[in-house]
Amino acid sequence: MNFIYEIRETPHFGKGIFTLQEINAGSCVWFYKLNENVVEYDEQATINHLHGLTNLQDQQHFLDITFGKNDMLCLITDAGKYMNHADKSSYNCNCKTDLNTGNCYSLRDIKIGEQLFEDYSTFSHPVFLYSLLKKYNCEPTYYNYL
Repeated sequence: MNFIYEIRETPHFGKGIFTLQEINAGSCVWFYKLNENVVEYDEQATINHLHGLTNLQDQQHFLDITFGKNDMLCLITDAGKYMNHADKSSYNCNCKTDLNTGNCYSLRDIKIGEQLFEDYSTFSHPVFLYSLLKKYNCEPTYYNYL
């Protein structure tokens, strides 16, 4: 993370990221660093990873905590994984990921103590993900199906 923050339990979302400093609109709040804080999976690597998990709950959890970036499935391994979902029309939606770089930016000024949210439906989900979500019975309602 590119600011002072803390991870807190929330009543509705599990753990979340709360800022301990003001963040200006347009600031990068999280840097995407391949093989440092993000692991990328192509289709075959995703299938292999899922087959290596021992039960349906672990498989569903893996699919739930990853996000799509073009033709890859990405697993965040640092505190960025606690960025929760809010609909883009909600005032709470205060961050957005640039799908070219993977970096996450603030959409507006964010006050001290605010929780960070972004709209998960804005990710570019790889085509192979949809059949896996169906197979493992874990299709989120916020995914945009065409």
